[in-house]
Amino acid sequence: MININSKKPNNPIMIGKIGRAYGILGWIKVFSFTEKKEKIFFYFPWFILKKEKWETIQFDKWKKYKNNFIIHIKNISDRSIVSTFTNSEIFIEKKILPILKKNEYYWDDIIGCDVFNIKKKYLGKVINLIRSQNSDILIIKNYLQKNISEKIMIPFIHKKIVCNINIKDKIIVIIWN
Repeated sequence: MININSKKPNNPIMIGKIGRAYGILGWIKVFSFTEKKEKIFFYFPWFILKKEKWETIQFDKWKKYKNNFIIHIKNISDRSIVSTFTNSEIFIEKKILPILKKNEYYWDDIIGCDVFNIKKKYLGKVINLIRSQNSDILIIKNYLQKNISEKIMIPFIHKKIVCNINIKDKIIVIIWN
């Protein structure tokens, strides 16, 4: 079931993405961005932005499929209809996430933080994080230096590289050149 007249979610946070249709009966692949992949099914409602309008999606079934999942959207049993959702990002309202303890944060809180080294040199702004086998990685872009179009990738290792994270002021201090 899709609710096209949905209002914009308050403080939306992306938790996944919809992939390609699976089979002919209205199933579609879903990729979870939550730390524990199954947790995506604990947060509702799901919102997607389609043709500049917010919609909510409800599904009636889900299954683990390889390293991700497939879902069946309520009242849709047609591959061509469900295919229109391919590449849609899945959002929830941030307020439904669990409240974190002191010095804990969500990745979404890190994105947009200004990054400085311990000598107070501005390195750039966090534009993304990626998970690797050994550690998470900050992706930083310096918008102030016009001649540098490259992104800096810095391991997100507490105390060895990341000295301080101030979510309130959106500042991260790292040990880096």
